Amino acid sequence: MKRNSSIEICLAQTNPKVGDLKKNIKNHVDIVKKAKGGGARIVVFPELSLTGYFLKDSVYDIGININEAEASVFEPLFKASADLDIAIIAGFVEKDGDYNFYNSSFCISKGNIIHVHRKVYLPTYGMFEELRYFKPGNEFGVFEVEGVKVSVLTCEDAWHLSSSYIAVNKGAHIIIVNSASPARGIESGLDKFSSINMWEELLSVIAFYYRSYVVYVNRVGFEDGIGFSGGSCMFNPSGKIENKPCYLEEILAKAEINLDLLNNERFKTPLIRDENLNLTLKEIEGILKKSYK
Repeated sequence: MKRNSSIEICLAQTNPKVGDLKKNIKNHVDIVKKAKGGGARIVVFPELSLTGYFLKDSVYDIGININEAEASVFEPLFKASADLDIAIIAGFVEKDGDYNFYNSSFCISKGNIIHVHRKVYLPTYGMFEELRYFKPGNEFGVFEVEGVKVSVLTCEDAWHLSSSYIAVNKGAHIIIVNSASPARGIESGLDKFSSINMWEELLSVIAFYYRSYVVYVNRVGFEDGIGFSGGSCMFNPSGKIENKPCYLEEILAKAEINLDLLNNERFKTPLIRDENLNLTLKEIEGILKKSYK
């Protein structure tokens, strides 16, 4: 069967209600229906979109083990995915069988969870204290949805360039960055927050040098007096932004993955094909040996 040459994605820039899992699930289902009505085949929500971000000790109460009966709370999302034939990527607090908690994101496709990403790099500085509540993940996985290979990086993960390096060398065509990034900094001459400007520069570099689509979905709203800036956007494999970001407001933005463009950019500039992984491995092993001396 011939693969479609384009895939429409909905970037769901939302304002979740802190700690209200059921209300957020209902809101997600409503948005998924709207996204499908607009032609989307994948809808992406922000980091911890089903729970809110500054959860603190309520992490204990809101964590879900997806391998136990308690995962039935997500049944409305499973049903929406199956009935509407749409993939859903959303963030939640995951609990494992040993009672560890993770800042996780799952992808639901055709009514089933097909992939879970556990945030690897947990910021614990300034206003952030994720390591106090969460256990780090240990992998950057790649999974297939709608015929393309996707990898999810959650917020801080993307600031470590080794994360996207691993993802593309494992075969990712699309890097999805879901985020709960606060609005910070104002600079003369900029029509956006400094934090958003830094994000856009970073995402453009990842897209350009790894010849990949990079989808960024950030949340909005306020928690504990902290405002989240939004600015959800997509960069194509030539590093150019594809849509005009909206800041501070809830919005469903459209973006289209053009697989012909992806193919063309990777053919013209075969950086991934020519990457010397054995050399990289040798150099990293050398660094590790020195660091343990």
